[in-house]
Amino acid sequence: MSSTHVVVDPDQVPGTYAYHRLARTRPGARWWRPLLVGLLAGALYVALLGAGVVVLTVASLTSGPGGLERLGALDVTDLRDPFVFTLAMLSIIAMLPAVLVAARLLGARPVGLLASVTGRVRWGWAARCLALSAVLALVVQGADAALAAAAGTPWQPRPDGTTWVFVGLVLLLVPAQCVAEEVVFRGYLVQTLGAWLRHPAFAILLPVPLFVAGHTYVGLAMVDTAVWAIAMGWLVWRTGGLEAAAAAHVVNNVVVFGLGSVSLVDLDVVDIPPVALAVSTASTLVYVALVEVLVRRSRVARVRVVDPPVPPPAGVSDGASAGAPPGTAGALPAGPGGPVVPVPSPPS
Repeated sequence: MSSTHVVVDPDQVPGTYAYHRLARTRPGARWWRPLLVGLLAGALYVALLGAGVVVLTVASLTSGPGGLERLGALDVTDLRDPFVFTLAMLSIIAMLPAVLVAARLLGARPVGLLASVTGRVRWGWAARCLALSAVLALVVQGADAALAAAAGTPWQPRPDGTTWVFVGLVLLLVPAQCVAEEVVFRGYLVQTLGAWLRHPAFAILLPVPLFVAGHTYVGLAMVDTAVWAIAMGWLVWRTGGLEAAAAAHVVNNVVVFGLGSVSLVDLDVVDIPPVALAVSTASTLVYVALVEVLVRRSRVARVRVVDPPVPPPAGVSDGASAGAPPGTAGALPAGPGGPVVPVPSPPS
């Protein structure tokens, strides 16, 4: 199993930690600390939403006669409306700074542990997962278009005057929306449960109902969302970070909203037919399998190993080794990027 070693980190407890157990690395970890993080994050989120409501109300009042009435008449379920879409995305994106600030103040250190076992976003690994997910989505959508054409019902895009504005908003806002959901549901919640329950199955499965409830779906669409959430939770544990799940989330939502921008997808749909569920489940499982292949080939770090301090040599009591400057005894060399040093392990 590949791992990342942290050398003599005073903010962490020595031990070996899978992703879902990273909240246990903080010295003096208590069962209630993740709850404090959640309470603070919730308060910050409400404050951000409140500030947004105030700004929106003031803008409506100052926009001229009838501004407030026009705001009240908005159809908040019409995601094809660029303004409604923007509000919906921003209301989700606001979760990201709320959780990050709360984790920075009260959670495990560094706050990058929400991203991966290395304590940061592994951008190279994220790019590979993003490319993999994009290719898979292209194949699936291409096959769908080909089958539709063969059946005599070819795709007929219907752009309108707001299409390009909507596409720009999708590219700007959807990645942040997806990352926010991953940090909350497969980051904070997974690590909170992992702080209390050792087995990863609890951390993977228990947040799923909350994730499903956060979507306005019914019937088979709820099943599809649950299957996807379980698969992404497993990937987070298996890969030691959020990158693979976030990449799939971003690609999926960008594709759906992109197709919706030209009326090839109904953005207000709340259920799906059995065939769509089967295709979605199959593509999700294929993605999981392909990521597993990448994990085995790249040996991406899956656990975090916090090494205990190395004791000074026998007979040295003043903290200095022979021939070494004072204060350097027992220190292990860190890599050029900081104290986190990747250490290769035998193939799993």
